Amino acid sequence: MFTINHWFHRNPLKSTALVSFDQRTSPSSTDAMQICHQLRQLRLDILQLLCNPTLETAHIRDSFDKYISLLTGYVESPDGSSDDSKLRYTTKFYWSDSLTKTDPITDVQDAQFEICCMTLNVAMWYTKHAAYVASKSSTPSDKDALDVHKSLRMAAGMFKHVMDVEIRKLHEVKLPPCSDINEKVIAAYYYSCMGEFHEITVARAMNAKQDNILISSISNQISQYFEMGGQQLSTLDEKIVGQWRMYFGLKSKFYLAEARAYQALDFLKKNDAPNALKSAEEASKVQQQAASFCEQYSKTKGAGSPQRHPFFLQLDSMIRRVQSTVEFENNIIHHKRAATDLQPLENPVHGILPAEEYIPAKLNSLFSANTYRAFDIGRNVGKQYKEDKHAREVKEAREMPIPQGMPPSESSCIIA
Repeated sequence: MFTINHWFHRNPLKSTALVSFDQRTSPSSTDAMQICHQLRQLRLDILQLLCNPTLETAHIRDSFDKYISLLTGYVESPDGSSDDSKLRYTTKFYWSDSLTKTDPITDVQDAQFEICCMTLNVAMWYTKHAAYVASKSSTPSDKDALDVHKSLRMAAGMFKHVMDVEIRKLHEVKLPPCSDINEKVIAAYYYSCMGEFHEITVARAMNAKQDNILISSISNQISQYFEMGGQQLSTLDEKIVGQWRMYFGLKSKFYLAEARAYQALDFLKKNDAPNALKSAEEASKVQQQAASFCEQYSKTKGAGSPQRHPFFLQLDSMIRRVQSTVEFENNIIHHKRAATDLQPLENPVHGILPAEEYIPAKLNSLFSANTYRAFDIGRNVGKQYKEDKHAREVKEAREMPIPQGMPPSESSCIIA
């Protein structure tokens, strides 16, 4: 039976103000006006859809691709006359950040900023969709398990694309320290997704009773992903990123303990009692560290209680069982003392995948060279940008709450 009782930390979606794509672009043809209308409507539709993690991924991806295919004409020149579209700096976009909600609001007059922010928001939706699917049942169907795995892997690819490609195209943009556009914040999201979709991998390996050393090595790699994610946040404001760092810490210790426990079982299978005892002792020690992180996480404002979640209760039970088994076998058969030195964990030779490559949608055919020329931005040259007095009144997205890793009837832990 395949179980994926997992604890997932999720930050709020980014929020944004309404955008009128024709305010300073002066569309003078039917197709040009249609582009502005579609951009405005697609943007509204996507922002509403992202609040619902129960939707099918294909529905979100189709809407997002249509939006990006049109928005690309605001960034890249459709007629090839220059590198940048003449429309790129005509429109101002207002966005909040997932770590600071609506304080502050960042405004940037650059369509490339919109591509970065909306792509990040969709990537966050994929992580929330994965959490929702995982919460439906502790024993999901193969289809649901694959959906969780693919969604998190896709999210990792989108975060990586924004980090490696899209933010490089921004120029002299002033951002708050904990902005989602901060490369360290994006990297933290990326490593979180890399760790989380491999959690599904190792859960499958455990249920399929794969070799102990394979499970140990995959768990070790997952631990490293979460450790690297936490390291990205080490220089940022602890008051803002503290809870998230705790999540990385508890997950890193959890999988390190699991890696040591299965290493102990592998040593025991090889009749290497001294190293089995040492690995089991280390597993217990690291498990206590994981429990400490859980306790600290729970004390953070708005956090749930991971230490009472099956995900962590099962760890405690498994560590105790492994240690008891190793000690019993040693007392009955081997009569050895624990090794002095701890053996290194192995790197996985199977089971580790890269992020799913994200390929942005190509320029929409509606954005022809003639249509592009129909945007008469020269009318606004020299005119001061008139900011909507309500533009900064960005409200938090009204997200559907997700039960934490268990069916709704069994869990009261809600993602903030």
